[in-house]
Amino acid sequence: MEKFTELLFGNKLTEDTRIENPIFSISVGERVCSFVPPEFAFYNQLLVLVAFQTFINAILGWLVYRIIVGPQKNQNGKGQTILSTLFAFTIALPFVILEPIYLIQLLDIRHVGLRMALLAMPIVNSLRITEAYFGFTPSACRKNLHNFVIYFSCTFEITFDPMTEKPRPASSTFLIKQLKLISRDFGITMILMSILAPFGWELFDTRQEVNSLGHSLQDLFSWQHLANNYLVAIMLSVSLSQSTRGISFMFNLAYGYETNEVVINPMFKSRSPSDFWGRRWNTIVHRGLKNGAYKPVRKFTNSRTMSVLAAFVVSGIIHEYVNLVLYYEKGISFEWKQMLFFGWNGALILLEYCFGSSLLFQWIGKNVHPYLVTFLVISSALPLAHLFTGDWIKGGYFDAVLQAEPAFICK
Repeated sequence: MEKFTELLFGNKLTEDTRIENPIFSISVGERVCSFVPPEFAFYNQLLVLVAFQTFINAILGWLVYRIIVGPQKNQNGKGQTILSTLFAFTIALPFVILEPIYLIQLLDIRHVGLRMALLAMPIVNSLRITEAYFGFTPSACRKNLHNFVIYFSCTFEITFDPMTEKPRPASSTFLIKQLKLISRDFGITMILMSILAPFGWELFDTRQEVNSLGHSLQDLFSWQHLANNYLVAIMLSVSLSQSTRGISFMFNLAYGYETNEVVINPMFKSRSPSDFWGRRWNTIVHRGLKNGAYKPVRKFTNSRTMSVLAAFVVSGIIHEYVNLVLYYEKGISFEWKQMLFFGWNGALILLEYCFGSSLLFQWIGKNVHPYLVTFLVISSALPLAHLFTGDWIKGGYFDAVLQAEPAFICK
């Protein structure tokens, strides 16, 4: 095992040494900017980890179908058995939460980007387990064992034909389109990261540390703070689109099926907070929260407000867990920043439900330019966006992502 680990994961990727062997260099004032290729060792390790997690997820998906979904179908969806309850909450959920932590320690994975790839399993499949337990798995996915295992093992969601309820084959046209979009995302991410990296991911000076909870109202609404948050949010959005498309492309080739789009231009096309979080930003997590948290709470409480709040509370807990696993040895304190951020956005959506149909908002939707509407939507969360991204900056997430990009590195 030690030889295997050393062979595949001996390069810990803790330092970016690509500048020592650049493709070319140019002088820009007092700086020397070198164009470097991506760190290919990252992709070798990523491929191994994705393949391993897919195998584990397929086995777990088979068990979830046999123990939870199958019995529900035989009973026409009438509740859960003692066995399914015990399996869901004492075996399946603890396993998906703890397995990545164990694997990180076993393989001594220090690269934050690789850790993030492993955490796709608990983020997505913890919600798929609860949606299965409460009977809210999409009908096409629960149609048969094959569909469910394909659905459960593919982190970034196989596309099912709504008419036949079968996985949709990936055509050459689809694959070419995916490659074009991946190339586009790589290009945009490269440009943004090349610009922001020399400034520590904060282009403008502010009075507070980016991950601080001590911002005053003046700090929160200063143009420097808002501009920094906006640029980092765009970079995070594009890099998330790039990474999810890239890993989805692996599944397109391995399974031969199409996958759903995960990030649908939320930073420039969102028309409301619910549109941003519900239809554009990380649609897989949204559907998981809807089926695994919102619908069960709605079923038992019949309260839309409680259901929305439950979904955002669960989202906050998931992101606190992610931060803990990504940065537990980096000295980043556990201060519930993710809960505060997602709680605020949950409140925004509730406000939208209450006042979105008013004459003022209807007039804005019809008469204000769509890009300005999107800017207003983004601005409603922008002052607190550092609660989401600040620890990621301090924990080195974007420095880790930079290693996977072709980029200009300036010294």
